[in-house]
Amino acid sequence: MDGFFHRVTPLRLLGLSLLFSFTAAAACAGEWPGWRGPTGVGLSDEKDLPLTWDGKSGQNVIWKVSLKGLTGHSSPIVFGDRLFLTTAAKQTREQEKAQEVPDHFVACYQVSDGKLLWNTSVPPGKQTAGYAIYAVPTPVTDGKAVYAWFGSAVLVALDYDGKILWRQERPGPFKLNPGIDTSPALFRDTLLLLCDQGGGMGWLQALDKATGEVKWEQKRPKVSVTNSTPVLIRVNDKPELIVAAAEQLQGLDPATGDLIWFCKARGFGSSPAYGSGLLYSDSGNGERAVVVDPTGKGDVTATHLKWHVDKVPSQYGSAVISGDYVYRATDKGQILCWKLSTGEQLFTADAKGVSKLSSPVAMSDGRIYFANGDTSYVIKAGPTFEVLATNNLKAGDNAASAAIADGKLFIRGNEFLCCIGKK
Repeated sequence: MDGFFHRVTPLRLLGLSLLFSFTAAAACAGEWPGWRGPTGVGLSDEKDLPLTWDGKSGQNVIWKVSLKGLTGHSSPIVFGDRLFLTTAAKQTREQEKAQEVPDHFVACYQVSDGKLLWNTSVPPGKQTAGYAIYAVPTPVTDGKAVYAWFGSAVLVALDYDGKILWRQERPGPFKLNPGIDTSPALFRDTLLLLCDQGGGMGWLQALDKATGEVKWEQKRPKVSVTNSTPVLIRVNDKPELIVAAAEQLQGLDPATGDLIWFCKARGFGSSPAYGSGLLYSDSGNGERAVVVDPTGKGDVTATHLKWHVDKVPSQYGSAVISGDYVYRATDKGQILCWKLSTGEQLFTADAKGVSKLSSPVAMSDGRIYFANGDTSYVIKAGPTFEVLATNNLKAGDNAASAAIADGKLFIRGNEFLCCIGKK
């Protein structure tokens, strides 16, 4: 088989069709190697995760570690008994006035007990970040090294002992809104880095993961700013990189960056969802949502667009697909559900406190976790709104999404990083 699929295990979700969406790392229960897990779309083959937890009483909170003095909205990633997290020091008013960038860090924790194994300081770059948040992109790992992209335009690779293998500062200028938010992805021996910008300044780069050298670059002058992280899926027995660009949903060849197909759509703050052979994508800022069959070529707007919604009240957080259902949290404290195959809206349900920024995760046993450092909802997959549990971790509201591995949830709050598991 193609080396891209070496050691990768497909996920079976709810007894329906097999879903193939891969990174270069193994996709097994003990690993959550990058943004939204081994599939990149928030699906997990885990079953029987903890249903309830409570930050005040400590119910099912196995460990928590303080993140005091640090900022960031990147999600944790897990490989074996290691959890990786990027952070940045809080920017002082003096630093902000002088446009000085605060220190960056990549930390490694022991999964079993939360022990800090190392916390490596990464020399920052010169690019200033929107809202003074420098650790937004989620890192990615291949099981040998961890790769992190920061808001100061610094990209770094570290080994599992915390040693910096290489560090690259991507040259500007940048025209972003609000800053560098897109997470890197691994494909074969390359690290894919998307930076869609305003003013026709966008680019997609493939870097040699061993050295950080640019192997190829595709300029993207016809797209504008997007903060969406690309998703790797398999279409027509070939890998495709799905990008929710500002004006189009695109399928690209991850080996070259060449355009395979596109559909007119709006992208900005959320990443695509994939399941049952269909892609769902919305803007993440209250605009259009589309569902597209990704098997076409060229402009597929008239041929492969299955259905659309003109406006979806949303902000950044992504959707997830479970079986024939699409689930999406809104910026109005609600959870929406559509039937994937037809576009029928099945419910709009109030879910007070549900995060509009964190992205949900779908389990293979039919549970959907809208998990956050503050209020979390666990609902049952299906055409009706059924809440299985509502939990409050009291770790501080944060935009990070949960990582799932070995029967546990790992949740980053503004104040604490927590491990949730059955006690």
